[in-house]
Amino acid sequence: MTTAQSTYRIPLPEPLAELLGQQVTDLPPAELDGGLLRADVHAAYDRVRAESPEAQALVRRCRDLLDDPDGDGFAVLEVGALLAHYGTDDGQKAATVLLSWLGVPLRAFDRWPLWKPLGTNLTTDPMRATGSGYNPLHIDVVNATEPPDYSALLCVRPDPRGEGYSIVSQLRRAVDRLSESERAFLAEPVFHDGAFYDLTGIGKEYDPFPVLDGLPPTEGFVRFTAKMLPDMSLWDPHTSAARALERELIAEQHKFLLGFGDLIVVNQHLCVHSREARGHGQEDVPAERRRLLWQMFLRSAEAVAR
Repeated sequence: MTTAQSTYRIPLPEPLAELLGQQVTDLPPAELDGGLLRADVHAAYDRVRAESPEAQALVRRCRDLLDDPDGDGFAVLEVGALLAHYGTDDGQKAATVLLSWLGVPLRAFDRWPLWKPLGTNLTTDPMRATGSGYNPLHIDVVNATEPPDYSALLCVRPDPRGEGYSIVSQLRRAVDRLSESERAFLAEPVFHDGAFYDLTGIGKEYDPFPVLDGLPPTEGFVRFTAKMLPDMSLWDPHTSAARALERELIAEQHKFLLGFGDLIVVNQHLCVHSREARGHGQEDVPAERRRLLWQMFLRSAEAVAR
């Protein structure tokens, strides 16, 4: 396991932060069409990028980190100035504009807004996204025929106990380290995870699904989630293969703390993510001070064009 190096962090240039702050109130709201950011709104947001050399440089750096098949498939943008200087509403909208330069914002869950709040709930399953325990390595919406291409998490409030490390690991390299027989078992459609309802823009339910679909990274997914492992039979060779993949992922994982305004973007074709447990004593922390993230998904522009 390694600690993520500073090369994965991308500071937001001050001129770009100021530009977004100046334009955000005049830009159209993030209205959706079929779960995706409406095409005319996306075009308006992209005009800001086209007029800013700093924005174009930031996007190029993000692409280098996110989309290189030989890279790690994630980036951390430091956008705290957008929240600190322009408030929660305008800061969130400015972050939406920024993410729209990397893909088309997608609201997969019908019951939530475009940015889904992920707080800390002490009464839910600790392994869930809003739980207080370890959240196993996974890609989001694993049981869909078209999972989101990118998953983004913006830290609005870090864990006051100083824990809850974020974890990422490169999927494709981990798969390459498996044996031929393990890959063969993972290619069989026998895996299950989670429920599927009130979802838009991510295809149809895929149950059972294969972990490996045989497609290249730009088209396919390694549909892995360690959340499914506790419910699998200990004696099933498919379980052994899935646990072997989990071990490979853990062996090469990166971990780091997200601070206020840190925005992690993960390419789900290349990378899994997870979270360590929050710090001890969460019951003594008022609910409004516990860790809070906002989550958004992105569909690649190429996928939308198809």
